[in-house]
Amino acid sequence: MPGELILTVDDEVRIGELVGMYLSKDGFRHLSATSGKQAIELAENEQPSLIVLDVLLPDMEGYELCARLRQKTDVPILFLSCKDTEIDKVVGLSVGADDYVSKPFSPVELVARIKAQLRRNRIVSNRQSEAIPSAVITSEHVQLRIDAHEAYVDGKRIELSAKEFQLLAYLMQNARQVLPAERLLSHIWGYDCSLDTKTLQVHIGHLRKKIERNPSSPSRIITIRGIGYKFDEPIKEH
Repeated sequence: MPGELILTVDDEVRIGELVGMYLSKDGFRHLSATSGKQAIELAENEQPSLIVLDVLLPDMEGYELCARLRQKTDVPILFLSCKDTEIDKVVGLSVGADDYVSKPFSPVELVARIKAQLRRNRIVSNRQSEAIPSAVITSEHVQLRIDAHEAYVDGKRIELSAKEFQLLAYLMQNARQVLPAERLLSHIWGYDCSLDTKTLQVHIGHLRKKIERNPSSPSRIITIRGIGYKFDEPIKEH
């Protein structure tokens, strides 16, 4: 993890300097951009391991930038913004971000979240590299091809983000079991139970829109109030 390159995108130079200072203390390399255009160029040329992104940028909204970056890379993206309403967080997660941290912020907490994202990304990559080439998870209506990172509903391929795919795979691997929100956050995001569950709720909502016949009345990903979620279709044995 130390030595990995982190890109921060914020038009407030002092924010980039502050984050960079704390990252350097933990052995990370750091690049800073102050505009969306510069961020895209650095992301393409330097290939950072993670991107920290502000919403308010001089040349484009951070949400637009996040969506454009997500078309080019699957590395974790964290929003760091003074826009801290619940709808701001939902929009940020909806365009492909993995986490959302509000300003004012604790640099120590931000670095901890960065480490968690990188750790989780590495665990998933290792699992995929060790996966059996023919690994497939199939229920009555949903099929995941782990090695190819492909998802199908009733035979029709659907597009899932990296986190959506990981979340659905874990739910299906534990089908008919109630998985507490804390366990899902820990397994998919690498965070402990102190994390706001909004991130998880947004990703569950995205999955339901893509795999449910009626997302407003889900029958596949079920909420167990006060506990967590479960995938409620039995898995077929291959």
